[in-house]
Amino acid sequence: MIGVYGANGFIGRHLVRCLIAAEASVRAVSRRYDKSFVEEFEGKVELVEADLRQPIAMASSLQGIDTVVQLVSTSSPGLGNDHAVADIKENVLPHVEFLQNCIIARVKRYLFLSSGGTVYGPGAPVPTPESAPTNPISSHGLTKLIVEKYIQMHGHVDGLEYVILRLANPFGPGQEFRKGQGLIPAILDQYRKRLPIRILGDGLAMRDYIYVEDVIEAIMAAIHLKYRPQLVLNVGSGEMKSVIDVIETVEEVTGYRFERNYTNARRTDVDVSGLDIAQAREVLGWTPRTPFREGIGRAVLGAA
Repeated sequence: MIGVYGANGFIGRHLVRCLIAAEASVRAVSRRYDKSFVEEFEGKVELVEADLRQPIAMASSLQGIDTVVQLVSTSSPGLGNDHAVADIKENVLPHVEFLQNCIIARVKRYLFLSSGGTVYGPGAPVPTPESAPTNPISSHGLTKLIVEKYIQMHGHVDGLEYVILRLANPFGPGQEFRKGQGLIPAILDQYRKRLPIRILGDGLAMRDYIYVEDVIEAIMAAIHLKYRPQLVLNVGSGEMKSVIDVIETVEEVTGYRFERNYTNARRTDVDVSGLDIAQAREVLGWTPRTPFREGIGRAVLGAA
């Protein structure tokens, strides 16, 4: 059985939908479920309501699980470093305890979505390979990296199979805007409201954006790897777009022109982030297939 933790979230919903289509046995775990989630998935998967910060509930949810897909995170790059202690309490300690419970429950494989945009830090070569030094300058990136290290520790000591996916910026239909996280959902939220958009810095910061269905295909490939993997892999589009590029693509797709307000850049953001995805292509037999403009078109339809 596959346990999807954080199933109620953006990526979680897409993954559960794909696993159902593949006729997999799935236990969806989330601290709460929206009505729409229950209406779509009830009777098709096992639904469990449990919070990562509740170790006994988490331990119970792991019974009979062979593969864990860990999508839970309350951290956000947009919060900078103002909540570092809370980040440790909410995004490190519960994950470490959960990992220990996975070992006790004899979980075989652990998939963790890390952050390809924040774990490497400034000065990394572009495109950035997995072998590049990790030097995060944000609490979000640091918490992701610490959890990665605990996963690798359990891999070495306890034989846990793992695939850590250092993910670029995912986007697509069903992605809700959360303040401080996600340029594309922020732009689409302003488009729905016909409001101006706020641009940090000069708008030339470069990022890798990947369509959600391509993310799901990478996760599915990692779930079904035949050997006993202990891997760290970048998952991105292999291309970079500036903030201005993204805005202009949304404008092109929608025919709407945004009023633009410029403000200071965040000190915890790097200027350029682009991932080398050669290893994921080779190891997973995976490649991103959705052109950026096409993905934006689908996301706009989903946001209408």
